[in-house]
Amino acid sequence: MDRKDTDPNDAAHARRQAVIDRMLHDALTSVTRHALPSHYALPADIRRTVDRLLAKADAERRTALTYDDLEEALPPRDVTAEDLEAIFWVLAEYGIEVEEG
Repeated sequence: MDRKDTDPNDAAHARRQAVIDRMLHDALTSVTRHALPSHYALPADIRRTVDRLLAKADAERRTALTYDDLEEALPPRDVTAEDLEAIFWVLAEYGIEVEEG
């Protein structure tokens, strides 16, 4: 029998590596299942809305915007729940929250 086959450190290393591999697989699987649209995948008018909101937050050095700010930036069409979710998601990626005014 090889010394390698009986070395407890090799068995411990193999167990740790199996745990790490499983965690990595789970993390990558969950990301692909719950991926939301990126900024560049949004419709043009929603992308402009996000850009306006980000510019406002940057100009005023704020990490939170109000619902009034959001309302002013929205396009003049009916905005779907998915559009709003995407806006909130992208803003959150930049560390911006939307809260009561």
